[in-house]
Amino acid sequence: MANEFEITALIEYEDSEGTLLPSFGVEELLKSITTKKYTQNKISVGFAAEEAIPLGELAGSALGWALFVNRDATNYVEIRSATGAANDIIKVPPLSPALFHFGSDVTVPYILANTAACQVEYRIWAP
Repeated sequence: MANEFEITALIEYEDSEGTLLPSFGVEELLKSITTKKYTQNKISVGFAAEEAIPLGELAGSALGWALFVNRDATNYVEIRSATGAANDIIKVPPLSPALFHFGSDVTVPYILANTAACQVEYRIWAP
């Protein structure tokens, strides 16, 4: 059996008039990964200059699942596939998480804060 981790995510929405949309999400979705290699960190992301995301032992290798949490109450952060990338691939709003899988060509992702420095926590697994 491969190494597995479990993903649970749920989104609920209720508007100001009390209209509740049906919940949307996944519970106990098991995903297999071929390694136990991962990195996690809490960083202060600077403003106005992109920064390489510290990858620890994953540096130079393919990246798989990633969970980023923006702890800033006001500003968002953007994740780029590489330095100088024309487009941001992920935007993480204030006080929000982002769970995604890096594309196969991303090996050195960068992050940039909007307006002011932000505290960001993350964990990235090797595929």
